[in-house]
Amino acid sequence: MNQDARILVVDDDDVIIKIITNILHKNGYTTESCHSGEEALELIKQSVFDLVLLDVQMGKGMDGYETCRLMQIADPDLPVILVTANQDDVSVNNGFESGSSDYIKKPVSKLELLARVNKTISLKRTEKKNLQLLDDLRKDLRTAANIQEAILPKWIYIDKNIVFSSNYQASDLVGGDLFDRIKIDDNRYVVYIGDISGHGVQAALLMTAIKSIIKIMVETEKDTATLAQLFTKLNEKLYSELFTHNNYMTMLMGVLDLEINEFRFLNAGHPPLIIIDSTTNTAVVHDKKGSVPLGWMPRTIYYEHDMDSIPLNENNIYLLYTDGIYECNNPQDEQFGLDGLIDVLNNHIPIDSCINLSYKIKHHLLQHQYEISTDDFTLFSFKTHSDKKHFGTKELTAGNETRHFTFVLRAALKEVGIIAKECEQIIIDWTQDSGLAAKVELVVDEFLNNIIQYGYNYSEDSIIVLEFVIHDGTLSIRFWDKGILWEPPDVEFSFEQPYEFEDEMMNERGKGLKIIMSITNKFTRKRYEQLNETTVEILI
Repeated sequence: MNQDARILVVDDDDVIIKIITNILHKNGYTTESCHSGEEALELIKQSVFDLVLLDVQMGKGMDGYETCRLMQIADPDLPVILVTANQDDVSVNNGFESGSSDYIKKPVSKLELLARVNKTISLKRTEKKNLQLLDDLRKDLRTAANIQEAILPKWIYIDKNIVFSSNYQASDLVGGDLFDRIKIDDNRYVVYIGDISGHGVQAALLMTAIKSIIKIMVETEKDTATLAQLFTKLNEKLYSELFTHNNYMTMLMGVLDLEINEFRFLNAGHPPLIIIDSTTNTAVVHDKKGSVPLGWMPRTIYYEHDMDSIPLNENNIYLLYTDGIYECNNPQDEQFGLDGLIDVLNNHIPIDSCINLSYKIKHHLLQHQYEISTDDFTLFSFKTHSDKKHFGTKELTAGNETRHFTFVLRAALKEVGIIAKECEQIIIDWTQDSGLAAKVELVVDEFLNNIIQYGYNYSEDSIIVLEFVIHDGTLSIRFWDKGILWEPPDVEFSFEQPYEFEDEMMNERGKGLKIIMSITNKFTRKRYEQLNETTVEILI
């Protein structure tokens, strides 16, 4: 055990050094020695030691207390045992205050010396082993977090008639919230959000298993079982095979039918659905029906009369979430709660998109110093829309129609030119204005290059969302990305309020932005938590 342990012996008396080193050598320790605190401080900079035996009263230079204090600054993990003839309370307290691990009385006893040295080195090695185990556990948890991130849906998903957006944060590296959308056919999605009791690794492992079970059940029984029957089967499986008596799961799950514009769902003890009218910026809680959480009791039957349904409206955003948002506390130790969420939606954030909604909510919480890490935190929203990419231009010329098109891009630099040309063609199809289309092509090309090179550092796994809207004689182009925080994070430019670039901003990135600003009427950039939102407006 002692063969690789190195001990530094510091004493101004050669006889004491010889006595101590002889005892240590006979018991398998390797030693080095010196006669002053100054020499000792130099030696610990040059070599690695497992322990220092340090005399308190040395004839010249620093005493042992001062040397010990400086050693702890240089290497806080290096244990020091003071060797002293003074055993009064003041001397002992001075030693511990200087950072020593222990002390040995003079004259040195072989039995005491070995007992204290063996104990100190054993404790250090145990601590080192525990730290290594903790580091290995953190690495495993980071791997688990990466796996969980891969299992959960990407933060944005857009199909031809619907958009889903999410914002997820585990209280630890991994968590027990789960959510997803499963496409059944061209017009139907199963949408769900759930919250497993507890936090950390156990909840995360259950989350992974349950998510797989739900996917298999939905895909194999989508045409044979009702949603209520699926809940009943899922409850039995969770109670009998996965959950202990302490586990349960709240869940809201439903079927989105885009053909008949209906969301039919069952709420098993989960926080209620919120419906937000984006035209009036008003939010209401929909909490009319429901049943008990999953896994609470065996043989629980979920009935058709527990089901609820709402019509889908293109003006509405539908918000699902877990109770982690309720449990966010501000500096006054006040919980955010459902009332706080509704108040923020109604009075404190402009609601203009499903894509940025969850990030605006979280940004508001952080701006008002709410603590978010006490529970898993999930916001999951969706909104239906019409794909108007290919509509004609007759009504547009009259100025009484809004055109809207949104799509998701991979952050691949080699595809930017193709995407910019596709955007140019969309504007030509909408307006027959080649000059406007050329501006759009330049804006898209320049800014996508900016995001990919500087925001994402060429990471092709990253996502960019691009939206075109024409309304009231203005073309609005919005970019969303989760790249780095831009400096400055918030920028606003218009003809009336020109933006002055600082000299250090005039690198390639700054030049690209200046080109964009020179051909547009308005340029705005905002940062909502992890989401960058950039809006460009061009009059038509």
